[in-house]
Amino acid sequence: MLFQLKTKEQKNKEVEQNFSNIDKLKSMFDKVKFVAKNVIYVKKWSESTLQTKILGNYQSTKNNNGRHLNIKQGSFLIKIIKDSDELMEKVKKLRQKSFFTKSTDKEFDTDEFDKYCDHLVVIDRTVSDDFVVGTYRLLLKPKFLKNQKFYSQSEFDISSLINYKQSTLLEAGRSCVHEKYRDGRIIKLLWRGLATYIVNNQVELIFGCASFPSSNYKLFSKQLSYLHHYHITPEKLNTFPHKNLKANFRLVDKSLIHSEDEFRKLPPLIKAYIRVGAWVGSGAIVDNKFNTTDVLIILDSKKILKKYTQLSFNKVH
Repeated sequence: MLFQLKTKEQKNKEVEQNFSNIDKLKSMFDKVKFVAKNVIYVKKWSESTLQTKILGNYQSTKNNNGRHLNIKQGSFLIKIIKDSDELMEKVKKLRQKSFFTKSTDKEFDTDEFDKYCDHLVVIDRTVSDDFVVGTYRLLLKPKFLKNQKFYSQSEFDISSLINYKQSTLLEAGRSCVHEKYRDGRIIKLLWRGLATYIVNNQVELIFGCASFPSSNYKLFSKQLSYLHHYHITPEKLNTFPHKNLKANFRLVDKSLIHSEDEFRKLPPLIKAYIRVGAWVGSGAIVDNKFNTTDVLIILDSKKILKKYTQLSFNKVH
C-alpha cells in the first residue's frame, strides 16, 4: 500500500530523492533558532515531502506539534499519549504483564522517566477504544536542549552519543506487544509510528536498551560475541557498560562463530534492529530486576527512514 513501485530502479531513484530532500531541508532548519518549551518547532516540517512519503495512504490527524501523532490503519489506531492520559493505566499494565510474567507483586510497570516521555501506543479498535496492544516509550532530546537524563545512563556510559555533533537524540525503550498479537503486525505499526515521530522531530540518532531473556549472560556468550564482531558501533559513537553491572562474558573468537546461526538465535527485537542497520555498543550489562542481559542499540535515523519509505503494509490488517 506504501509506494508499490514497478521497478527496482524507480524505487532506488525515489529513495535517493527522499534523502536529497532531507539534506536540503536540514540545511534550512540549521538556520532556524526558535525554541519553545524545550521543543524545536519548525513551521511546515510536518507537511514536508518526506512526511507525506512516510505516511503514505494512512489516514492521519496531526497538529503542528511534532510530538503529536494519530494515525488510523485499518482497525488499528497509532497515537502518542502523555503520562497523564487515562490510557497510561492500560500501557503500564501491558508492560507489567510483558516484562514480569511470573510476578504478582505489582499491577503496573512504572518509573520516574514515564512523566517525561511520549508514549507511542497501538490500539485495536475492534475490541474497544482503549484496548492497547503495543507500546514504545520515547524520550526526546532536541539538539538545543543541553541537559536530559536518559534511562540508558543507569546501565551504560552514553557520553559519546550525548556529545555527538549536538544531535537530536531519541531514546526508545519499554517496547512490548500484547501476547495475542505477536505475529508481526503490531511491531510494524509501532515502527511506522516511530518513523513518523523521527521525521516530525528531526531525530538524528535513536538508541535504547534491548534484552536477552535471562540475567545468566553466559547463556548468550556466542550471540554477544557475534554482535561484537559483526555489528559493533563506530568508535566515535561507542558506548560502554557501567563496571558494577558489566556482564563479564568471554568473547568467542570470530572464526568460531557461524554468523547466520547466531543471528537466528537473537531475540526478535534485536534481530529487527539489526535488519535495519543498527549498531550495538560494547559489552552488556546484567539487569537482575528484569532478569535480563541488556545491550545498547544505536541507530542512525536515515536507516530506519529508508526501511520505512520502501515497506509495503498490505499485510497489516
